[in-house]
Amino acid sequence: MFRLVFLILIFFGGQLLCAQTDNKTARRFDGKMPIRTSGGYLFWGDVLFFRDWHIQKNIKFDSYRLLDGNAVQHAWGTFDECKLRLDELCAEDKLQPMSGNVLIIVHGFGSSGHRTKKLAEWFRDQKIYDHVINFTYPSTSQSIIEHSRMLDNVVRNLSGNVRRIDFIAHSLGSIVVRRYLSGVLDDKWVAAVDPLLVRDKFTPDVRIGRFVMLGPPNHGSELAVKLIGNSKVVRVLTGTTGDELGVRWAETSKSLGIPKCEFAIIAGGRGDDKGFSRLIKGDDDGVVSVEGTKLAGATEWVLFYMEHDDLLQMEVIFEYSSEFLKRGTFKKITDQTDKR
Repeated sequence: MFRLVFLILIFFGGQLLCAQTDNKTARRFDGKMPIRTSGGYLFWGDVLFFRDWHIQKNIKFDSYRLLDGNAVQHAWGTFDECKLRLDELCAEDKLQPMSGNVLIIVHGFGSSGHRTKKLAEWFRDQKIYDHVINFTYPSTSQSIIEHSRMLDNVVRNLSGNVRRIDFIAHSLGSIVVRRYLSGVLDDKWVAAVDPLLVRDKFTPDVRIGRFVMLGPPNHGSELAVKLIGNSKVVRVLTGTTGDELGVRWAETSKSLGIPKCEFAIIAGGRGDDKGFSRLIKGDDDGVVSVEGTKLAGATEWVLFYMEHDDLLQMEVIFEYSSEFLKRGTFKKITDQTDKR
């Protein structure tokens, strides 16, 4: 138990240093002196994407920065100043507006777009989508609804030429997307007692297609309750979201509905009653219980012998995700597997 808490302290302490480095190097300039950044961890989140470019917001200082696809900063200041610089760069390179189909990938708790980079690159290599967005948000420094508002900004800022938007989300990312899809992003909004009865009444964007959840804590996190609980030290590092997944889950769940779009769930576990973690009851992937991934209304649900982070590393998971996003079913890929 002590070792796990110690690892959490080391992990988030390292991320804090990265975030502080980003803040120290941030200064207003005209884009002629690019600065390398870590891409954002604790205090930065994406609010706009244009091809390989993205604008991030710093939630502590209410400032913005413009990054290229290699996390190099080209402008810093207000949102309008960063957007103006982006427009200038796009004009210089004669870049056309984004169009076609877009995939948005959302990472999990205590992570960033670096953790989902392999998944994003695989989809880019497959050329299934015209654009793949690897969304980053400050998962330990905001509440779930604030994460969802950042995601909402990204979607709203997509060109009207974009026809379809799909999602793949890992762990907490699935809850962020669920909240985005559940209802108005108001702190007082509450889902119906039976979300299935009203799932067709809310659509944040008519272009939304399908959604794949990887190891989602759809019923909260037992691990968060046991490792974070009411510990003041750990809660400083895991923030509001740690509480929302753990000790405050009953409150959190009231704002989570059932997505209107077709969605599939891919879970990890051992396929037995023990799982990978002694801290979680029944089968689990080391972080989320298998039963905890399930959600009424899912089109597909499948279990792999796999730990939580492996869901972002194994090509078979990418293939299943791709199959569902294309066809709305795992049937073709499972039929092929059965024939081998």
